[in-house]
Amino acid sequence: MGLFLLSFPRFRIGNSYCRPVLPASHSVSPELSRPDVEYPYLVRGYFNINNTAADPSRLLSSKEERESAPYFDRASHLGFTLLNIPGVYTRFPFTGTHRPSAIDLAFANSYIFPAFRSWDASASSLSSLEADHAPILLSLHPPSPHNDKPRPHWHEADWPSVTNKLQSWVVPLPPMAPSPNKLDQCFSSALSALTTTIEGSAPFSCPSPQFKPWWTPLLTTFWKEFTKTTHKANKLQTPNSFLITRESRLGYFKAIKRAKASNWAEFLAKTS
Repeated sequence: MGLFLLSFPRFRIGNSYCRPVLPASHSVSPELSRPDVEYPYLVRGYFNINNTAADPSRLLSSKEERESAPYFDRASHLGFTLLNIPGVYTRFPFTGTHRPSAIDLAFANSYIFPAFRSWDASASSLSSLEADHAPILLSLHPPSPHNDKPRPHWHEADWPSVTNKLQSWVVPLPPMAPSPNKLDQCFSSALSALTTTIEGSAPFSCPSPQFKPWWTPLLTTFWKEFTKTTHKANKLQTPNSFLITRESRLGYFKAIKRAKASNWAEFLAKTS
């Protein structure tokens, strides 16, 4: 429980071994491998599907696209994130007639993803294992404690006041023939005084772990509707109420993705 700061009473890690079978394309369905749950869940294993998300350089056949699409579509709809490093192979066939592939996949839902730290496919140890699949190490750690210091809001600074203060500010003169240490202390003292003068003209922010720069009032509306439908479904326990909750959740997660993409585009536009 400490992994998620006591926010959830449990978490689950699923292991999937997906074989080609008929009449279905694979032995483990998208619904079974990526359940719609409201607690931290991670699934990893041999999915036996090829997708450009895990292997960008691969030219997929129409059959491969049809087989992988349901798994990745469901992952997207439920907020699962692919943990693989794109382009890193996980299977190295013993025969020379087949190329390496990335068919060992790992997905994390939005509840457990903050605890994800690394995905590592150590292909160098394949020879000792006598296996054609690379051993994969997944690392999970508690989310880092929030220790950001208050930062000045420069866009709200009183710049005319700053200008006046700088015009009247005098740089302290260093002592005569100072030693390197004395000169460094004199410079640091002057820089600290200058920084304090400038920062004193701007209000400071109060960062918190809940702050999300991409959050919008529209997302608040979606979140309230999602919470409302969830509570109603838990009370009524009817198929229709669960369907409404599902649609509300999909709309909420899609709105989050759009908001994040928009915020990122605005950030890039400002820095370009």
